[in-house]
Amino acid sequence: MISNLSAQDSRTKVMEKRAREFHRAIGLGDKEQWKKFIMENYSQALIDKPMKSVVQTADQKTTSPATKKTENIDDKTGMFQRLHQDFGDSKILSLKPKDENLEMILEGTAGLTGTFNLKFDKKQPYLIDGIGIEVGR
Repeated sequence: MISNLSAQDSRTKVMEKRAREFHRAIGLGDKEQWKKFIMENYSQALIDKPMKSVVQTADQKTTSPATKKTENIDDKTGMFQRLHQDFGDSKILSLKPKDENLEMILEGTAGLTGTFNLKFDKKQPYLIDGIGIEVGR
């Protein structure tokens, strides 16, 4: 029982560290640093997974999916570029780990908030295996 708690505590610390590093990377305006973060912190499955985004209009009625089929890390850095524009100057409001998931809430200086749902591998080294982002004011 104690070793199981210790393993959970270790996983939580790694998840929180990766989430904080994700936030730090967003603040950088350097494409090479974003690539480095992706290579060191994303699972291979996430790196290979095509980008998918869902954009919801202001009236909250229309949702239009946009899927980009690529396995190129350069395209993944495009997400960091957009996040840098919206959250490059943000602060972390909360980190809430639960099982293999972690919710990180960021607030930018312009009042924009983002809820980042990071999913991690269940086994060490607990790499980021999925990312969901909800943005609001």
